[in-house]
Amino acid sequence: MRTKTVGVRGVGFWALLLMLGLALAAGPAWGQGKGAPDFNLPDISTGKEYSLSQFKGKVVVINFFTFFCGPCREEMPDLNKIHNEMKGQGLAMLGIGLSSSPTQLRFLAKQLDLEYPILIGDDKVSKAYGGVEVVPTTFILDKSGKIAHKILGTRKKEEFVRMIQPLL
Repeated sequence: MRTKTVGVRGVGFWALLLMLGLALAAGPAWGQGKGAPDFNLPDISTGKEYSLSQFKGKVVVINFFTFFCGPCREEMPDLNKIHNEMKGQGLAMLGIGLSSSPTQLRFLAKQLDLEYPILIGDDKVSKAYGGVEVVPTTFILDKSGKIAHKILGTRKKEEFVRMIQPLL
């Protein structure tokens, strides 16, 4: 059996591509320091419309997720704990379900006993936030509504608290 070896040039190309990807990932996140786009989205349980502008003056955590995302399900109980512990300190938490039916979102919220608003998201809001392609994606906004952090993937409760606490 004959195998193909990759020469130094091939390895160099892939190493360069990997380093470029890491550099881009380490750079400023999309929209960081800019005002977060406003939206009007319905809540899964009441249909009440929520807009981002109604939370002016609060630190806001916006978590984009899907019903089918296992890592999202693992992270959401920690977000719920943060919501319960910090809501009295000026924190607002919003979950935005993408590519999921209202029935699926209600089931998930009940299954995980979530106490913060879960909103029905759409392509428009996803695009407004730079095209959310990875779930979970979480934005942490400062009290003026500017994006302080964009987080791709999951984080533990302690990491979220370290990012949120200085903004309160």
